[in-house]
Amino acid sequence: MSIWARTQKLPQDKLKHVSNLYEGSQIPIEVRHYFAEWIEEQPWGQIDENNPSQQDQMFAQQIVQKLIEELENRAMELPQQNQYFLLRLKFQDVANQFRTQYSQNPMELVQIFKRNLAMEETLLHQHENPDASPIEAPMPAFDKDKLIMAKIDGVGAKVNDSDKLVKELTQKQEVFTINYQKQLQINSQINQTQSERYLATLSPEEIQRVTEARKTLEKQKKDFETVLSKGAQTIISARLEIADTLSKNFDDLEEVRQLVVDQELIDWKRKQQLAGNGAPFNPSLLENLQKWVESTVDLVWRSRQQVLKLEGLCSRIPLQLPDGKEDVVSKLNNKITGILSSIVTSTFIVEHQPPQVLKRDSRFSARVRLLVGGRLTIHLTPPTVTASIISEAQAKLLLRGPNRHPDNCCGKILNNSGLMEFHQQKGELSIEFRNMILKSIKRAEKRGTEAVTEEKFCILFQSSFHLGMTVNELQFEVWTISLPVVVTVHGNQECNAVATVLWDNQFSEPGRMPFVVPEQVPWPELVKMLDVKFRSLTERGLTHENKQYLATKLFGGTIDDNFSSKMVSWSAFNRDPLPNRSHTFWEWFYQAMKLTKEHLRGPWKEGFINGFISKQDSQRLLEKCHLGTFLLRFSDNFIGGITIAWLAEDRNDSSSFCRKKQIWNLQPFSAKDFQILGLAERINDLPQLHFLYPDIPKQAAFARFMTQTTHHTATADGYVQHKIQMRCDTADMNGSPVASENPQTPQPGISDHDSPLMSPSNAVNSTTGDGTNYMDMDQYDLQELPGIGMDYTADNVFELNDINLSNFLVEAAMNFSNNVPSNLNGNISNMDSST
Repeated sequence: MSIWARTQKLPQDKLKHVSNLYEGSQIPIEVRHYFAEWIEEQPWGQIDENNPSQQDQMFAQQIVQKLIEELENRAMELPQQNQYFLLRLKFQDVANQFRTQYSQNPMELVQIFKRNLAMEETLLHQHENPDASPIEAPMPAFDKDKLIMAKIDGVGAKVNDSDKLVKELTQKQEVFTINYQKQLQINSQINQTQSERYLATLSPEEIQRVTEARKTLEKQKKDFETVLSKGAQTIISARLEIADTLSKNFDDLEEVRQLVVDQELIDWKRKQQLAGNGAPFNPSLLENLQKWVESTVDLVWRSRQQVLKLEGLCSRIPLQLPDGKEDVVSKLNNKITGILSSIVTSTFIVEHQPPQVLKRDSRFSARVRLLVGGRLTIHLTPPTVTASIISEAQAKLLLRGPNRHPDNCCGKILNNSGLMEFHQQKGELSIEFRNMILKSIKRAEKRGTEAVTEEKFCILFQSSFHLGMTVNELQFEVWTISLPVVVTVHGNQECNAVATVLWDNQFSEPGRMPFVVPEQVPWPELVKMLDVKFRSLTERGLTHENKQYLATKLFGGTIDDNFSSKMVSWSAFNRDPLPNRSHTFWEWFYQAMKLTKEHLRGPWKEGFINGFISKQDSQRLLEKCHLGTFLLRFSDNFIGGITIAWLAEDRNDSSSFCRKKQIWNLQPFSAKDFQILGLAERINDLPQLHFLYPDIPKQAAFARFMTQTTHHTATADGYVQHKIQMRCDTADMNGSPVASENPQTPQPGISDHDSPLMSPSNAVNSTTGDGTNYMDMDQYDLQELPGIGMDYTADNVFELNDINLSNFLVEAAMNFSNNVPSNLNGNISNMDSST
């Protein structure tokens, strides 16, 4: 359960405290409520607000900017009903306030959110654990660095204690050794005094003195035997105590290893993987990881030295353990060596991933790093790293166990080997492959309907080095693999290759076998992936209406339907074409995204492009607007195309007082069109267009995106400069453009009355019941059908059932051919009601 969901269940007095907390920090409680999930998903703990680095500042700036965008998008997405009016104003006001107050000082807003979230967690802990003391309250979940370092420091204190115990044992054994040597000397002296040959050389008086001396030596011997016996017992007790202490320390170190390696490092890799889909990713988190890893491995290495020293001490003075006591020193050695091995091998990582869509014969780069490389003297003899490309089957074999490295790679990579370098200032041991080139690839046999762009490979990085005083003490063979890559040989394969990569990055599960992914996924998860990818490339994500429209492309229905429980299969996503289309859902979405990234980023970022909206919904929006109002939407049929729909008068309407309205759709523009003339220039050139939906003057919206124009002056060589201008003549069409003399005022003669009765022969130019004609020009190419027609709708007086379809089609064709204008200019095509 989220923090906010739990907070809402707090008693009234604590809820009041939370409300005052946010109001006092000038963050309305509505923001905390309606953006709870977004707020709690942000990586606040990755930003050090007390001593921020340049990366921290940049990351804070990104978070503030994204929050402002979220507020503005939510304000736009709220329904137009009166009950949402105040909330819509609130979100817009807060967005403006945050832009003014925190754009130049984003760290201040970060501090506020971190403080407020920490207080929420404290209140929750007090409420959910009433018997707990205040000291037991948990540290904030986002403050991981302090939490982990505190845990490491706690284990470090125990390792220091065991260091003292080992030193004390060393001193005890040294005293024991000295006493043992003295006892040996006494025994030797006693033996000498008992020697007959020695006594034969002495006088009676001397023998008497030797006898007395022997008695003294015998007493000293007994005393030393007692001392040695007690010393042996002390040493045995100390050894057992040290072994028990080390065993507990190793358990604590294993917990730290699991926290740092199995949780935080895996979490970092997951974030790196999602970053491949465009999700936010803070590279500086790796510096924290290296700090944690180095601190942990230092303690592990010291603990291993303690074990080795204990082993040496035990071998120097072999003592019999009491009954029931087991010699665990060798087991301790194996345990701590296993922990060390796990840390060393797990922290050999791909810091910068290679491109996940690899084109053969193209140059690519990657960066590999050993997080423990600055410690353990590895950097003194930098190891060599080699890169090779392996298949999915070979990757599976690799993960099944040691000594299962693939015998042969499935391709050839140039410039794939080099020595790791130690960067003294950063304390990093890494290697950057800057100029790798994939020269060849060997593909597996095709499986069923799988395309070549669905086949996954990966880059395998391998190295070896040793630790310890001797070469043979600890020998490590380390390896790591990149994220899955798809190999292409032609640019037209990129679209489908990206789909494979996106699906794998988003839906792969932790600990999977390479590179298994689910065959179908929930729609909310898929649309979240599409939103993140679109935002990363265009700087603005998808609105709620956009997402609903995308759902209708896959599932049918209307944008008001609930699609949250729907599942989307890989086949529906990018294998099977959409109904009545020759392209897949992903191919259509990808081309729209590509067009926006390359040619429409500015207007899209500002929210001036509706984009993902159906023709019917665009008509519904426009029919209630001023004449000359237009919007931009991606074409349903023409992938990678965007069309303009606008509202105009119907010139053919003979009414002098209240002419009907009609909506026209311009033939879609493609990337090639925008390479000739940009969108802003095209809109500026069309006098029919006045207001961007709902009521923004087109100059106010698009003037900033126009390229710098020059005056038509003679150049140095005498030529006069020229420019390309777009024209769309609609004067001879079945309708007319809006009058441009006074575009700020709606035309007075327009009313939404029912259309008059019409004969079946004229039904091809019929109108809907609201007096609006729908003219569509994004279905056919201009060269194929150089004219314009009118959609027929069933809202007319003559229903479809009352019309002879054959007569209707013949008469429509004749009307169409007779009305083709001879001076048609611009990109206008016939409209089809099925578009």
